[in-house]
Amino acid sequence: MNLLSVIIPNLHSPVIGQTLAALQAQDYTGAFEVIVVGQDRYGLVKESGNVRAIFTAQPTPPARARNLGVRAAKGDLLLFLDADCIPCPEWLRLHAAHYSDSFVDVVGGGVTFLAENYWTLADNLGSFYEFLADLPKGVRQQLPSLNLSVRRTVLEITGLFDERYPYPAGEDADLTTRLRKGGFLLHFDPAASVMHLPQRSTPESLFRHAYNFGRYSVKVDRRYASFLETPYILRYWYLAILMAPIMAAGTVGRMLRLKRVRQNLHTLPAIYLAKLIWCFGAANSLQSGGVFGAEPAAVPSLEKLG
Repeated sequence: MNLLSVIIPNLHSPVIGQTLAALQAQDYTGAFEVIVVGQDRYGLVKESGNVRAIFTAQPTPPARARNLGVRAAKGDLLLFLDADCIPCPEWLRLHAAHYSDSFVDVVGGGVTFLAENYWTLADNLGSFYEFLADLPKGVRQQLPSLNLSVRRTVLEITGLFDERYPYPAGEDADLTTRLRKGGFLLHFDPAASVMHLPQRSTPESLFRHAYNFGRYSVKVDRRYASFLETPYILRYWYLAILMAPIMAAGTVGRMLRLKRVRQNLHTLPAIYLAKLIWCFGAANSLQSGGVFGAEPAAVPSLEKLG
């Protein structure tokens, strides 16, 4: 495996120092670089050795920040990691090992988290229950970009992150849906895990996150309705609202199959409310004519960035 490029969007994360320290402590013996893009009010990002920083004048949404990182990256394998994630010691090695198989083009890793704050735990469980580190490996329909690797050559075909996504919500589902449409399998390896330490620790932050997830969900993006076989109730805003209690209950019911969820039953009221609010965000998108209100322009390509 040639040089690996780890790309981290950062907006004043108070734990980015731990993220960078964990990368330097990896058991991977190959060459890799780390590119941090964004703003760092705490002064935790230090350029040295294999760490480079791209500081932006304005707060930069994660989709745009990752694309800036791709533009600066030198590696053939691109690994996306969030600034509030601490990778396990085997993270680089496990991701890289998959690419010895020429038929593997995209890999996502598992997510772990603490249970110290009720609202943070509910947010993590509700957002990442499909990608828990104790789930079996296999092929997934989507992968989150907080723990994702992809061959550079693949992004040359599918394009990069759509920079019109203003929040950390939806841009990764959009990218991985386009990857699937391009014929690339999304491989999930739970052992290549990260510890997710978000700063969402209040009900307001949880529900705002859930609303944005619904507002920018590929499930209500008309570009993908046929490919994703979007159900009837998610094609009309009034049905999304009327059926919100049933849809939220159905999601919580599916989550109960998972051991980690059953171990934290006290979070279910918050998760149920978050899923209700997801439906309202989805309805808002449908009522305004789609995720972006109109047919989107082409996403940035590597050729245009480079």
